[in-house]
Amino acid sequence: MALGIGAAVYTAYFSTHGLPGASVAGVSVTGQTKSQLAAELGERADQVSVTLQIDDHSRELSLADLGISVDAQATADQVFAANENLGQRYSAVFTKQTSPVVATVDESKIDALTAELVSEYGDPAKDAIVKLGDDNASFVIEPAQAGTGVDASDLTAAADRAVQTLSSQTVRLTTSQVDPHTSTDQAQTVADKANKLVALDVNLTGRESDSYPATATQKAQWITIPTAENGSLGEPVISQEKVAAWVQQTADTAGVEVVNGIRNVNQAGTVVSTLQEARDGWQVNNATQLADNLVNALGSGQPYAGSFSFDKVDPTYQDKVIADGAQNLSYAAAPGERWLDVNLGNNTVTAYEGATVARGPIYVVPGMPGLETPTGKFNVYLKYQSQTMRGTNLDGTTYVAENIPWVTYFTGSIAFHGAPWRDSFGWSGPGGSHGCLNMPVADAQFIYGWAPMGAVVVSHY
Repeated sequence: MALGIGAAVYTAYFSTHGLPGASVAGVSVTGQTKSQLAAELGERADQVSVTLQIDDHSRELSLADLGISVDAQATADQVFAANENLGQRYSAVFTKQTSPVVATVDESKIDALTAELVSEYGDPAKDAIVKLGDDNASFVIEPAQAGTGVDASDLTAAADRAVQTLSSQTVRLTTSQVDPHTSTDQAQTVADKANKLVALDVNLTGRESDSYPATATQKAQWITIPTAENGSLGEPVISQEKVAAWVQQTADTAGVEVVNGIRNVNQAGTVVSTLQEARDGWQVNNATQLADNLVNALGSGQPYAGSFSFDKVDPTYQDKVIADGAQNLSYAAAPGERWLDVNLGNNTVTAYEGATVARGPIYVVPGMPGLETPTGKFNVYLKYQSQTMRGTNLDGTTYVAENIPWVTYFTGSIAFHGAPWRDSFGWSGPGGSHGCLNMPVADAQFIYGWAPMGAVVVSHY
């Protein structure tokens, strides 16, 4: 009976306490609860450090500095996994159970630390590289350079010991010569291969045997040199994307843009004048195939010659219906369209509806020499029944003219307006306006009321 009672007590106690012979990180956990063990492991982990000794220098690092995180709870869970089995509880009296410490490692931190140590205490090796030369048309190299580095394997081993024993460690690191991953000769071999690709002839032919050769500079832009994370170089690669862009750009040059025609037709539909002749267009239809063939040829170390093929693009015509007879005037107006013809050759303004005179010719006084009325096609954009005008004379002085009647602007500060101070019109030269068209007040009032906003004004000699 006493033996049975003792066994029951043993079984109950060790269901929640560390088993006999159980240990972790070199320390017995017998009799501890899981929470006690997790707390103790966490405290020990916080106190662990690894001391680095390099030459005459020393540095103390925590586990966190090394990218190591001890999971105290997971470790305690692992130790107490045996407690859940009745047989293992009894067999623990006769066996020893050593559990490893559960930890996660961020290897990038040790790599970064190693790089920092190399930078501080060594001279990093430099890989040879291949790059475009100053001419942007050939590849050159920067030679490799050996250096001195630190072997991180001893540091990694010390960090592992520190974790599994949860005790501080000291490790001595030594510097040694480090060779680059890519040697000068290896880089030169890659550069030579790239330059052989640049030297291959590439030529595309367009309509009428037009030739479009790729320059060395253009071909060099198509080539990339893959570089691995450790600095080693791969074989030169032809960029499909860059070749396709060049072929398409060349295709755009080789093609011919369609030109749509513009014609004036009278009210009966007969073409009376052509403002813009139509021209057929030609559009490349095989740019994608040529780009694929080009990449394949260069990838095989062969030159490439290809020809564009084209689709014809038919032009269209935009026909503008104009008033009968309007083709003979300075502006081909639509039937009934209101517009103004300014003839600076005889100092007149004529108002038209289509090709029919609505008023005029109205005799005017245009701009004086040095302030001439501009020529061109304009549009009415602003009106005033009366306005005070200000401006600058040829000698630099300013003027102010009040109560100018019936002002209709068609470009900048140039307008039709009444000039009640004048007693004659139809002449030009000295004594003319500052660029506006002076006219009798009644005619200016007519234009003000008759010409809609946007009405075309054509000024010519």
